[in-house]
Amino acid sequence: MDIERFLKRIGITSLPDSPHSRLREIHRAMTQSVPFENLAILEGREIDLAPTALFVKVVEQGRGGYCFELNALLAEVCESLGYKVERLLGRVWSSGAPSPPLTHMALRVMVDHQYYLCDAGFGGGTLRDPLPWNFYAAVNQTPDSYRLEETDNQEVMLSRFTGSRWKNLYSVLPCPVQPQDFIPANHYTSTHPDSFFTQAPVAALTTAEGRITLRGRLFRRVEGTDECERELATFEDFINVLHVDFGLTGLNGALLERRLSGLFGKE
Repeated sequence: MDIERFLKRIGITSLPDSPHSRLREIHRAMTQSVPFENLAILEGREIDLAPTALFVKVVEQGRGGYCFELNALLAEVCESLGYKVERLLGRVWSSGAPSPPLTHMALRVMVDHQYYLCDAGFGGGTLRDPLPWNFYAAVNQTPDSYRLEETDNQEVMLSRFTGSRWKNLYSVLPCPVQPQDFIPANHYTSTHPDSFFTQAPVAALTTAEGRITLRGRLFRRVEGTDECERELATFEDFINVLHVDFGLTGLNGALLERRLSGLFGKE
């Protein structure tokens, strides 16, 4: 792992000495500079989880990715810096499915004898900072609050406070797994026609005061208490948002335009 090139990709010139501060800075910078996105899936590309492939895609090509890619890369970075990292399989509950499958990846990282939940790949609900692995205590990550709870089936649920209530985001199995254990879930999530990620373009990025998201043609920006959204009328608007707002480079515009012709009325 070329740590210096990765740090340059996420805008970090030097790291603090404290292991906790170092992890926090990497996590926050990654969620603010490497978009959660599924555009490679819509381009028909295979999602390769090999460390070298992830480095090429994210660092050299300036792309983003989804949970299996971004958290696998974050795990490699953390291990290269000497952290103990555990990879966890999870179920996404925010979709509303009554019994969702194991289609999410998150990390548990130890710092100074304390575990933290780390996740740079959960779209519009992504943690800004590592979350202490403590149960039932709300933790503020302005403008959001999160908490972890044990479930009846011994999983660990991450929830986010939205407006006036707590909303379940995903649960993880507390027993760590190996990198190869994500291969089946990655294949299903990136290829199955019923998968959320094969149906429409999505992208998300945290900002200093909020986050930006894209779902289909709807672009939304939240900054503190201010919210605005607009529908992207043309494919040119769509590509411009990906370039300017999400900072994505290396996109195959011609291929995406063909793949998304129905979205912009060009069938």
